[in-house]
Amino acid sequence: MDIMEKLIEESSADYAEARFHRREKNQIILRKSELEDITSDVYSGVGIRVLHDGAWGFSSINITDESALKDALETAVRMARATSRKKKDKVQLHEVAPVVGEFHPDIKDPLSNHSLEEKIELCKEADKAVLSHSDIKSSFIYYQELVDEKWIVTSEGSNVRITDSKPQFYVGAVAGSGDNLVNYIDAIGNTAGWELLKQRPLEVMIEKATSTAQKLLHAKYPKGGKATVILDPGLVGLLCHEAVGHTMEADLALSGAVTKDKVGEQVASEKVTMVDSGKTHAGGWIPVDDEGVECQDVVMIENGILRNFLHNRETAFIMDAEPTGNARAWEYDLEPLIRMRNTFIQPGDWKEEEIIEETKKGYMLKGAGAGEADMDAQFMFQVKEAYTIENGELGDLLRSVTMIGNAFDVLKTVDAVGDNFGFDMGFGACGKFQPAKVDGGGPSVRCTVLVGGR
Repeated sequence: MDIMEKLIEESSADYAEARFHRREKNQIILRKSELEDITSDVYSGVGIRVLHDGAWGFSSINITDESALKDALETAVRMARATSRKKKDKVQLHEVAPVVGEFHPDIKDPLSNHSLEEKIELCKEADKAVLSHSDIKSSFIYYQELVDEKWIVTSEGSNVRITDSKPQFYVGAVAGSGDNLVNYIDAIGNTAGWELLKQRPLEVMIEKATSTAQKLLHAKYPKGGKATVILDPGLVGLLCHEAVGHTMEADLALSGAVTKDKVGEQVASEKVTMVDSGKTHAGGWIPVDDEGVECQDVVMIENGILRNFLHNRETAFIMDAEPTGNARAWEYDLEPLIRMRNTFIQPGDWKEEEIIEETKKGYMLKGAGAGEADMDAQFMFQVKEAYTIENGELGDLLRSVTMIGNAFDVLKTVDAVGDNFGFDMGFGACGKFQPAKVDGGGPSVRCTVLVGGR
């Protein structure tokens, strides 16, 4: 935008960036045939950040009037000057090459081709289909789409336009009665258009949610204890993101995460190579970050050795590393933070069926549920589906299963990595101080964890 270019050119700050962000958001929620929410919003504005005398200043405004933008810029500069007077450790930025151009995801069927009424009707049809199954007592249908346009201009020459489209769809079913209730949610999300629902057709999601909920209703609870497990791509992605990835974000590492002084150390099995990528076309697709830095593929762990952190320009200077393009802001009125994009383990050379056949006793764990992890890489995750393995064969479905451990201890036990691959986290958002659309995945992986039961 010409007005932003002119604004940045005239800035008195040592460094300045302006970020225009327009977002269209549609959201539909149904629960047991009741419409709980229909939201259709369009909002936009400009976030202006400056670095002056070694301190940051930030201001945002929801209009693009030239005089108002100048006022916002001056406010940011005043904030930086005021902060600088009290700041001992001055901020410095790693040099980067400017990025110029337009970036668009590969969208086959734009969401704008389909009306809000069509989307509401689809949700109603899904809800009706879920409730038509026996033993299903309640339903949950959730659709959301975010369609974004960004312009990013910096005083160092970056000038980019990015469009984005991220739909997500949930189908949930509750089975049982009284105190014996179980639920299962099948979900999908990605950087995509309406073709998302062709990648995983609605009827498949309905069948998965209803049949699994019915099966879980009669499933037994597992015996707790340390066990050999095979993780599917969804749980591999959750482990990569929640338990490992956050400890690899340079701001958190500098604040004392367990990874801080471990560069060059073996932290996982030599079979494990873990990458964070913005260029990969998945739920966390980000070609250029909100500092105007081209996104790099970051090999965080290579053959078990910790190699690289995820950086913005400030932490890259502190740690004498290259900026990686991980600075992201959820909306125009928020400052960029170091965030993951698409985080995954690279495939190996085992067939999934071979891994199962070579497992005498253990569990097959599928589907990332809720969970938590800390900066020491300790985690506890809920598992959506767990099956016993006896003498190389899958057995009974179990309910209310959790997996517990220290991520790096678990990764050191990895002894088989599949040649399959998938992403399975694009339907949610990461919540580090502000949301961010991310994805995670990998192949099937065999390792040892503590399995928790009722």
